[in-house]
Amino acid sequence: MASIGTERAALAAMMIAGAAMTAQGAQAEPVKVGMITTLSGGGASLVIDARDGFMLALKQSGTKDVEVVIEDDQRKPDVAVQLADKMIQSDKVDVLTGIIWSNLAMAVVPSATRQGKFYLSVNAAPSQLAGRGCSPNYFSVSYQNDNLHEAAGAYAKSAGYKKSFILAPNYPAGKNSLTGYKRFYEGELAGEVYTKLG
Repeated sequence: MASIGTERAALAAMMIAGAAMTAQGAQAEPVKVGMITTLSGGGASLVIDARDGFMLALKQSGTKDVEVVIEDDQRKPDVAVQLADKMIQSDKVDVLTGIIWSNLAMAVVPSATRQGKFYLSVNAAPSQLAGRGCSPNYFSVSYQNDNLHEAAGAYAKSAGYKKSFILAPNYPAGKNSLTGYKRFYEGELAGEVYTKLG
């Protein structure tokens, strides 16, 4: 069974393949995709599955008009920003995708979309990129980080839980998670802790 990240990556790939097929008559050159993702270090196994799912979906789509440039962000925001700048300015990508971690997305997405590039997020979906921070060039094919945790908070409320202790990693997705939980939970908080991101 494919992981959820793999399914989202495949959906993003199908969107890009569809756009490439639509643009065939109007565009002589292939659609160029920049995939910035974590291929080494902690968390790489999840991301490798997403990358492989993306590439398999492109292959199965049958389109020959998509070129993919893949780089390892090493799960470091500064590296991700450098890679995005290189892909936009030197590689001349049309679309960016692949970032799994929300702190990396926050470092890359606003600048990329301001430069007119499309960004398809297969996992990272910080709430800061929605609402007032939304761009017409940003698409999340997953969910917004706080959505699942809103449901947990609503459930805790409806189940009559009076006191909760909540914790999450100290980065945008973790903060969004606990904010979502608190949005619908009305009981007392015994504690709220943000742990170091491993």
